[in-house]
Amino acid sequence: MDAPSPDHVGPRILLSAGCLFHLPLKLIARIGRDAGFFGMELIMNSPTLTPESELEKVNEVLPIRSIHAPFRDWAAWGGHLNSWKATTALANSLPHADHITMHPPGTRLANMIQNRWFEKACDLPLLLDAKGRIRFSLENMPWAEGSPFGRDPLDKLIGQCRDKNVGLTFDVCHMGVSGRNVLESLDRVPYELLYNVHYSDAVGYTEHLTPGKGSLPLKQFLKRLGKRGYDRYITLELEPAAFPDDLDETITTLVNIRESMEAQLVAEQGGSTHAADIS
Repeated sequence: MDAPSPDHVGPRILLSAGCLFHLPLKLIARIGRDAGFFGMELIMNSPTLTPESELEKVNEVLPIRSIHAPFRDWAAWGGHLNSWKATTALANSLPHADHITMHPPGTRLANMIQNRWFEKACDLPLLLDAKGRIRFSLENMPWAEGSPFGRDPLDKLIGQCRDKNVGLTFDVCHMGVSGRNVLESLDRVPYELLYNVHYSDAVGYTEHLTPGKGSLPLKQFLKRLGKRGYDRYITLELEPAAFPDDLDETITTLVNIRESMEAQLVAEQGGSTHAADIS
C-alpha cells in the first residue's frame, strides 16, 4: 500500500518507531510503508544513531520525517543540551526530516540547575544549529494537579514555546492521564503553535493504548482537529503490546487504525476554522 503523495491535503499520519521498538528499524519502516503511513517518527534512543549510521536505507523504505529527541539517559550524549544537538545534526542529515519533538527539561531543582541554558534560551533552532526546514516542538508531559495559586502548566508550556521560537507537540494520552479535558485543552493551543500530535488512548494512569481501548474522546478530538484545518503531523504512538505477534496481522491492525483516523479527520474539514486561536 502506498503512502500519501507529497500533494496530500490534510494532516499527515506518522508511525512512531516506538510502537514496534523491539523490531529492527528497517522492518518497522517496511511495516509502516505497507500500512500506508506518510512517514516515521524516529525515536532517538541511542548515541549510535548518527548521520553515519546508515539510516538512509531506512529512509528509503519509509521517510523519516520527525525525530523524537532522547527522553532519558541524557548522560550518554554528555547532557541534555548535547542530546538535542545530536538529534538536530541527525535531522539535518536526513532529506525528509523537518521536525523534532523534545521533552522539556524536568522541573526538579537538580534538573533546573543543570539545564539553566534552557531557561535562558530564546531561539532553540538557532542554538541547536538547525537547517531552515527543521521545526522544533516541546511536548506536554503528564502533569499533577497544580497549586490553585500557581501558573497552569499548559499556559506555561505555551509561553515557553513562544519564548523559545518553537511549536508544541500535543500528546493526547499525557493530557488525559493528567486529568485534563483533552478537547478543551486542544482549544487552548494556538493553531500556529501546533506542530505535531502524539495520538493514543489512555485510561486512569495507563497510557499509549490502542484507540478505543481507553476512555479518551478520540473521535471527537480528531474531528476537532479536522475542523480547525490542521494539516501537520499526527503520530501514532502505541505500546508494542497493542500489536499481534504476526507481521501481516500487525500491518492489518495499523491499516485499520490509520483509515479510522483519516475518516474522523476529514469528517469536519468542510467547515474548517482557526477560531480556536488565542494570543
